[in-house]
Amino acid sequence: MWPFAGRREDLARLVRLAHDGAAHGVVIAGPAGVGKSRLATEVLRTFASPAHTVIPIRATRAAGGIPYGALARLLPPEAPPGLVNPLRWAADAVRAHAGGRRPVLAVDDAHLLDGPSAAAVHHLVTVEGALIVATLRTGEPAPDSVTALWRDGLAARADVGPLTLADSAAVLTAALGGRPDDATVRRLAVATEGNALLLHELVGAARDAGTLRQVRGMWQLTGEPPMAPRLTELVGERIGALSPETAAVLELTAFGEPVGLAALLELTPPGAVERAEERGLVRMTRDGRRMLVRLGHPLYGEVARAGCPPLRRRNRYAALAGALERSGARRRDDLLRLTVWQLESGTQAAPGPLLSACGLAWSAHDYTLAIRLGRAALAAGGGVDAAILLATVLDYAQFPDEAHAVLAQAESGTTPPAHRPTAPVTGPDPEPIAGAGAGSDPGAGTETGPEAETGTAAETGTGAEAGTEAETRTGAEVGTGAEAGTGAEAGASAGVGGGGRGLDEATGTRLVLARASNLAWGMNRLDEALDLLDRTEATLGDPGSRRQIAMRRLDLASSAAKPRTALDLGTALLRAVPAGPQRIQTLKAQALALCYAGRTGEAVAVARQALTDAGSWQDAIPAMVSPLHSAWAMAGLFAGDLTAMEEAVASMEAAVAAQRGWSLGEGSLALAKGHLATARGRVETALGVLHDAAHHPTALTVGGCMGAYAAAQALLGDAEGARSTLDEALARNRATWTGFTRWVALTRVWVAAAYGDTGAAVELALAFAEECRDAELPGFEFVALHDAVRLGGAAYALARLEELPALHDGRRVLLARDHARAAVAGDGAALLAVADGFEGLGMILHAAEAAAQAAPRLRKDGRHRAALAATTRAWTLTRRCEGARTPALRGLAAPGLTGRQLEIAQLAAQGLSNREIADRLVLSIRTVGNHLRAVYERTGLRDRVDLRHLFDGTT
Repeated sequence: MWPFAGRREDLARLVRLAHDGAAHGVVIAGPAGVGKSRLATEVLRTFASPAHTVIPIRATRAAGGIPYGALARLLPPEAPPGLVNPLRWAADAVRAHAGGRRPVLAVDDAHLLDGPSAAAVHHLVTVEGALIVATLRTGEPAPDSVTALWRDGLAARADVGPLTLADSAAVLTAALGGRPDDATVRRLAVATEGNALLLHELVGAARDAGTLRQVRGMWQLTGEPPMAPRLTELVGERIGALSPETAAVLELTAFGEPVGLAALLELTPPGAVERAEERGLVRMTRDGRRMLVRLGHPLYGEVARAGCPPLRRRNRYAALAGALERSGARRRDDLLRLTVWQLESGTQAAPGPLLSACGLAWSAHDYTLAIRLGRAALAAGGGVDAAILLATVLDYAQFPDEAHAVLAQAESGTTPPAHRPTAPVTGPDPEPIAGAGAGSDPGAGTETGPEAETGTAAETGTGAEAGTEAETRTGAEVGTGAEAGTGAEAGASAGVGGGGRGLDEATGTRLVLARASNLAWGMNRLDEALDLLDRTEATLGDPGSRRQIAMRRLDLASSAAKPRTALDLGTALLRAVPAGPQRIQTLKAQALALCYAGRTGEAVAVARQALTDAGSWQDAIPAMVSPLHSAWAMAGLFAGDLTAMEEAVASMEAAVAAQRGWSLGEGSLALAKGHLATARGRVETALGVLHDAAHHPTALTVGGCMGAYAAAQALLGDAEGARSTLDEALARNRATWTGFTRWVALTRVWVAAAYGDTGAAVELALAFAEECRDAELPGFEFVALHDAVRLGGAAYALARLEELPALHDGRRVLLARDHARAAVAGDGAALLAVADGFEGLGMILHAAEAAAQAAPRLRKDGRHRAALAATTRAWTLTRRCEGARTPALRGLAAPGLTGRQLEIAQLAAQGLSNREIADRLVLSIRTVGNHLRAVYERTGLRDRVDLRHLFDGTT
């Protein structure tokens, strides 16, 4: 049995109801597997006293037809002869087990009680004064004697729901004996919909399969958990025996979720749909004027799909496609769904619809599906257009090697020619794609890594040139070498991306742009990318094509953290680029450049402006959603505006909520959330947020997340772990020419500090600040200089920090300057004012460090009580930083309070008067007052207001 964890509020409510003198106990109601029995067990523990005896009563479906079957083990072997009142006899026999104490009836599955047993339980509660703690499954009929318990006010009924996300995290941590990362918690919670029983089985299956394992001390789900036999049985029991018609409803919904109700009624009898809904197998939702049918639980779909033979599966998809075609397929996502269903049924081979569907899937951030459709389009003869789209999606989905191979084939002329007839790209038993299209459920069939995308290498449509299946799936380089050539060499003599293919200028330019992006961001070959752009531009005559080349240079300049170059290019382009996708791409680069240039307010405004009308451009350039949000979040970080960061993170989460498959966007979101948590001082939270992204098994450009993870490790004092993670970040990153290197430099400062070499850490910070000054990066520069201040090197940083507020906006740079001023002056009061400022920004770790630095200055000035108060404040703030151990905080000690003093201080902080505290603790008012005076003396605090600050967010 797993340890009990989570659900503290539920348990407290149930305990209160069970012990409420106005009633005789509580009936805990909820769906199957929600955890009712475990909650009841915890409630019953509170009756472990000489006054009570807990009497277990277990009802079962098998004993439901036997009179007194549920009480059989509590009754004598035989009834006395001539028994007149069996109810009283049974009740007396049960009560005898209490041994003279008050009985507490522990009734599990009370809805299954046979009638006589239910009547006896009712009698014991109403007449004999017994207490009851019972569980009841909702949606099931229950005996009148049971429902009368709450109808007549004899016992309280308390309905409990599924585990919340926080509850799931607590349960998993307790069960695994260690912390799971945030992504793992979310995936398991979505897959089980908070059902405790299913969570238990899913975790067991994943551990047995090795897909749930510890990675750097944290549990991580590295693949899809299998449907183990026990889990399949449990879900099958919930589904129950189905008629062929009802089974068809379930299977069609499982393969096509969400399915239009009209289509489902065309394919199955109306009565079957009604029965499926009544049994909870499916549920109805409304989308505008259309009624949609979804699965009652995600695992129902897993079981239904796994049990469906291949031929019937193809027929189900064909039926769905036919119904949608007959309906007119008028909605935007209908084309995507129709194409996928036709592909699955083996009837779709035309590249045009496949390409369109690929674009729609990409727009919906469904990378797994977009890649499959792109591969199918390429294999079906989509030509260079298919190669460009597929490679672009692959790059953003973190498969740059396959993207490189696809582009090399396109450039060399080995891509299948457009419209060449070919067989449908489906295997003999293709994986179903649940919820294909923008309307799919966020958690339905979520897949990570290339192993989840398509079947065999032959099915991918990339052919032998793309490498073996094993190479593709492990992220090994594919399709490079002599037969593909390097990106810079290929096509050097054949015109615009030509390779002898005779491409028109527009198509050739698009191919060059895709190749340049892959070379720079996917292959870490920036110089070759820039050379390719230069050589191509010299051959172009169309101003529009030349403008696209300039836009790619702008992208590269902003990503390389060269704000002056990027702003010059962007300003010129904005005068020439009309409204539409190209302007959005320019604004994206402009926002990032403004952020790097220290103009964070403008950066946020530009990002917001571009995202305001995302609906008009997202289909054409869906990959712009994440970088615009990233620039917005980063601007908030440099400005010290954590509210802006929270808004950016929330907006990005909403924008990519339905994403399936790993992508740069997922990494960007994790990085923004990790930076936000670290800025708030929540370093353990940062590790949980970043862990999955930083340790993704196949993504090749996760260096940014790994770097941020290493920074959090260093702040926690884990020097070896931080160094190891940072080394791996550098080894795995595929774009070391970007701003990533700046974050690495900042992390090195704190790795040195974690090793205890503060002097070296200060030197690294100052050297990096000088480098940033030369590169005109005032944000990174002031952060590095402030790091030196935090580490005791304020004297070396002050002069430049006096100048930087003129070059960088926001409150944070001003506080960094004030921190340096106060530290150099040895002004304890000013350092406390800096702590106030950082606390106001929500940067709690920075505030704790400033308060800690204030204490020795105040003590040196003879202000011992103020020094004690500063130490207490630093300790209080540090308790909110989840174990951070920076040099400024290492010497802090908790205020020397006794257990009783701490208890009284906490009650006083909650607003209780001395008399109220005395009454609660059974002490005299004078004793309470004496303890409070001792608290004030030992902490340096003055009153209850200070005490509230002491315990705020820490109790």
